[in-house]
Amino acid sequence: MAMSQRMRRFCFQLRLKSTQLFILAGSVVLSLLVSLLCIGFTIRYEVEHEVANVGDVDYWKDAVSAEQKPWYDKGIEELKRALRGHSKLSQPRNVWLLMIQGIDAPALAAARFNGSQHSGYIWDRFPHAARLKNSCSNSSPCDASAVFRALWTGVPLAAAQRVRSNCSAAPGQLLSVLRQAQLAGLRTGFVTNQRLTGATGAALYAEVAQSSWECDGLMPMGAIESGCQDVAQQLISGATGQALNVLLGGGRQMFNSKVPTFAWDPSDELLCHARAGRNLLRDWRNQKLKSKPMPRFELVQHEQELSSINGSSLDYLLGVLANGDLSANSRAPTLQLMLNRTLQVLRRPGVGHLLIVEHHVQPHMVAREQLQLLNATLARLMGQKDLLTMVLLTNGNYLSSSRDVSGETQLVSTLEESLQGPELQLQRRLQQLPSESLLFAQGPKSLLFYGVHDETYLAQALSYALGIDVFGRQL
Repeated sequence: MAMSQRMRRFCFQLRLKSTQLFILAGSVVLSLLVSLLCIGFTIRYEVEHEVANVGDVDYWKDAVSAEQKPWYDKGIEELKRALRGHSKLSQPRNVWLLMIQGIDAPALAAARFNGSQHSGYIWDRFPHAARLKNSCSNSSPCDASAVFRALWTGVPLAAAQRVRSNCSAAPGQLLSVLRQAQLAGLRTGFVTNQRLTGATGAALYAEVAQSSWECDGLMPMGAIESGCQDVAQQLISGATGQALNVLLGGGRQMFNSKVPTFAWDPSDELLCHARAGRNLLRDWRNQKLKSKPMPRFELVQHEQELSSINGSSLDYLLGVLANGDLSANSRAPTLQLMLNRTLQVLRRPGVGHLLIVEHHVQPHMVAREQLQLLNATLARLMGQKDLLTMVLLTNGNYLSSSRDVSGETQLVSTLEESLQGPELQLQRRLQQLPSESLLFAQGPKSLLFYGVHDETYLAQALSYALGIDVFGRQL
């Protein structure tokens, strides 16, 4: 009897210890599972938010040889950038677009090498890239103003040409992305090292039937009498031009009939000259003086004037800093100075801005040196978290096309057949077109810029990125 009781007690104790052992084992397993989950979530968080130091993790030791490993280690920085993304919900407050004309993909590749040295550019580290197609070709030529109108309005080339050919049409039929941004309440600026009245400027704030109508000097009297306006006039009196907070570039001889000429700032005989009596720069100043309430503004025409102002205290800044192209003025302000003053004017608490910068690579200068200067300037200015930055690289093609050279009568088949000397040089400048363009993007909504698209995609994607309600509720 006593033996059976001892046996029962032993079995009871054994069952109790087995239960405890089971509970203990279960607890250990559960703890391991929880630890693994925590580690997994921690790694995921660190990768997504770039908390982890990826360079400390020896990913490659079992996968590559010792000769390969240093180069794979070097690739970790690029992998970190590739993992860096921006949410679809994130929207930029400010947008900068730098358009570099005269550089295409082969030219960019050539400019990377300086002897044995390989030059990298800041836009090489941008996470997104795209290619924009050009609707013009050798089989279907067109002039530069038509191309840029398609680029900045988002309207296909043929439709844009039909609208601009109607000189009696009401202005504002095609709203550029610059005008759309203004209507959405953003501050806007345009800076160029060429003329404010060139093809890019014309597409942003003017509508003209001929690309040569940068001023009234090259317009037929019939067109003037019928109510057509040149680019310079529309810049001063048009809604887009009047609302621009910053305009910096060249082209003084398009705005005023009387301009001072110097050895360092000559008059450009190949370009348009304003007709006698014109003084659009005075008209711009008078418009601002008559505005109610009167804004704070400044008109500058020399580098010293630009460097001396405080842009933070201004609502508007107009700088016409050369008679012809700004790049032809040997005393022109640097791009760094122009952008510093521009951003002083544009930056306001709680208000976004759109800045478009145009830089023509000068053929008489080394392209690599110009790109390095642009690269250094852009690198010094970047750093805002809510900034969408884009770099657009295009090359210029001089295409022969059927063209009404006189603006009224004579139709010719090619420029070379009809023109010689300076006039041929002028028309070639007016016929300069962008080829397929490379676009690099970084910042909120930069993921919109990928793959290959028509040139119209740029304006459409920019409108969406800026939150402009063009698309309604379709997206």
